[in-house]
Amino acid sequence: MPGGLAANQEGRVLKRRVAASTLVVVVLGVLLHFAWEWSNESPVVAVFAATSESTWEHLKLAFWPALWLAPIQRWLYGRPPGWLMATAIRTLVPPAVIIGLFYGYTSILDTNYLALDIGTFVAAVLTGEYAGHSVIDRHLTRATRSGVLVLLAISVTAFSILTFHPPSWFLFEDPHATAGPGGAAASVRDVLSSDFRSRLVAGPRP
Repeated sequence: MPGGLAANQEGRVLKRRVAASTLVVVVLGVLLHFAWEWSNESPVVAVFAATSESTWEHLKLAFWPALWLAPIQRWLYGRPPGWLMATAIRTLVPPAVIIGLFYGYTSILDTNYLALDIGTFVAAVLTGEYAGHSVIDRHLTRATRSGVLVLLAISVTAFSILTFHPPSWFLFEDPHATAGPGGAAASVRDVLSSDFRSRLVAGPRP
């Protein structure tokens, strides 16, 4: 196949893969937005789903679906050499884009709008999928693979535990929480952690 035709074919494949992956991640992310309530506030579901309106909880909606899709992509794409790097990019770029776009537009408008929040989420996922798929056929050195594995392990750990033990940081503040003593808005830790600990001990509701 001539070079130009091959490049066009590769471009079409890339676009189809990015579009399909973006659609899957966005749909799963939307479902995860409500999954915690649907599960009767299950602590297990809380690892993956949004449990408040804090920014951190919405980052999970982009991270986990992209990670879940990764092994399926590896199988469908025929074990591409850059799959591990692509997975890291697909899971970590969207949260970074969400933070940048959300705090960027809210600093200008001094408030947030649902339509812009949804657009931010879709744009972030699309950016991550395009960037990840663009490197999926690149070969990685052993050192690079090791570094990417460590980064993914740290990210999985953080997204798994920080809902239950959130630091006192702006990403973890729930803008809809009521103000506590001293006038500061309650954080996710204030609203959720004690309840989660009691549920983990007592088990699910009957």
